[in-house]
Amino acid sequence: MSGIPRFETRLGVLQRLASVSLGLGLWCLAGCQTSPEYPLTPLQTSQSSLVEARPENSVRYEILPDLSDIRFLVFRAGPLARFGHNHVVQAKNIRGEIYLAPDIHQSSFSIEIPVKDFQVDAEDARLDEGDVFLTQPDEEAIAGTAKNMLGEKVLDAARYPKIEIRSLALTGPAWGMDIATRIKVHGVEREIVVPSAVENSNDKLVVTAFFSINQTDFGITPMSVLGGGLQVQDAIKVRMRIVAGKGDSRPQ
Repeated sequence: MSGIPRFETRLGVLQRLASVSLGLGLWCLAGCQTSPEYPLTPLQTSQSSLVEARPENSVRYEILPDLSDIRFLVFRAGPLARFGHNHVVQAKNIRGEIYLAPDIHQSSFSIEIPVKDFQVDAEDARLDEGDVFLTQPDEEAIAGTAKNMLGEKVLDAARYPKIEIRSLALTGPAWGMDIATRIKVHGVEREIVVPSAVENSNDKLVVTAFFSINQTDFGITPMSVLGGGLQVQDAIKVRMRIVAGKGDSRPQ
């Protein structure tokens, strides 16, 4: 070790500590540095259970997990942010269905995301998300982030095994609707309006959305370590591409 400058040695320790510590502040939905490209309208907190709506005369589409992609982007913050990593958390094995009604504004959907199947910092996903994700964390840091994220202090995956998303109302043109959506995370429900783009090719539906929510809205305190020098921001950036294939019509 005598040939390694002391500063570089300390820097490496700080980087590893920062990466693992930031994992404590990650739940499946991560923080972002910039404002969302589309503004959201918070509605209200709901204590009711999520109720699945199935419109009359609707056609059922089942979400195709191998073609769908939901990503939560985590950005470091604070004066010591350079010692941490940004993270990409991907949802896997997404389940759910879309009921497409003759009047598309009467349509509905439901999505379930198993928390235990989250994948952290896949190399191809990081490359997709641009320059701020190019520096790949090592395997030990990734494993530590995933373990802490799923643990009792953050997501508590054993107690709250899934995230639930339900539509409440759809407005706007068929190709780009604003969807009033109810999201349930860690036992807490919130309602927001999510701008979306919709493609309908008869046998398949593709819905894309890009929006932000806050950790504190779900009762989660963003992680802060090293005396507040390294933080996870409260805002969370979520990127969704849901692909669903046509199923059966709802019985009348």
